[in-house]
Amino acid sequence: MHKSISFLRGLTANNHKEWFDANRNSFQEARSEFEEFIDRLIVEVRLFDPSIGSLTAKDCMFRIYRDVRFARDKTPYKNHFGAYIAQGGRKSFLGGYYFHLEPLGEGDQNRSFLAGGIFCPEANTLKAIRTDIYECIDEYKSIIYDKNFVDTFEWFEGSKLSKAPKGFPKDFPDIELIKPKDYTFSRNIDSDMLVSDRLLEESVRVFRLMLPFNNFMNRAIRNMSD
Repeated sequence: MHKSISFLRGLTANNHKEWFDANRNSFQEARSEFEEFIDRLIVEVRLFDPSIGSLTAKDCMFRIYRDVRFARDKTPYKNHFGAYIAQGGRKSFLGGYYFHLEPLGEGDQNRSFLAGGIFCPEANTLKAIRTDIYECIDEYKSIIYDKNFVDTFEWFEGSKLSKAPKGFPKDFPDIELIKPKDYTFSRNIDSDMLVSDRLLEESVRVFRLMLPFNNFMNRAIRNMSD
């Protein structure tokens, strides 16, 4: 990831078109390096989760260009590379595996991480997930409270309802588990791991532990159409 890290650090300090145009070759080299890594990661993920289907890195990687039409921040480029590995690729509505590379500049905090689950689901999808959690609470708790899962992941902080969702009993003992609007867990990637030969191995290990959670999420979503 050396080329990718070097480019993103430079971009973070010089987020404007003139610098990007002058360093377009470096961008292409960095993106190619990241793409190659994601292609390798997809092959490994498919071994334990064949439901992702026949994907390539190009199906999963997000563009570096920001949509600034309605944003206060008018910087034109993202300061990270990201890829979402799930059936349907980066636009999938299913739970999957997200790799986020954001090294920032020299001396700044590294914000790279691995994540999985469902982020910002549509209303019907969110209701289906909450319903499945409510109806299969013991199964769900056995997944998220599994020791290996707890030792590996943190809840990816998102918005949460202050009271019980509409249609769910207020006295449900585990009501807090159906209040979130996002169902995503993550694990930070430290700076040493980013440049380690073990990065692929570690990513696969983490994503494998995410499989039961994604399976639970995707069962709820797929049952919507049954």
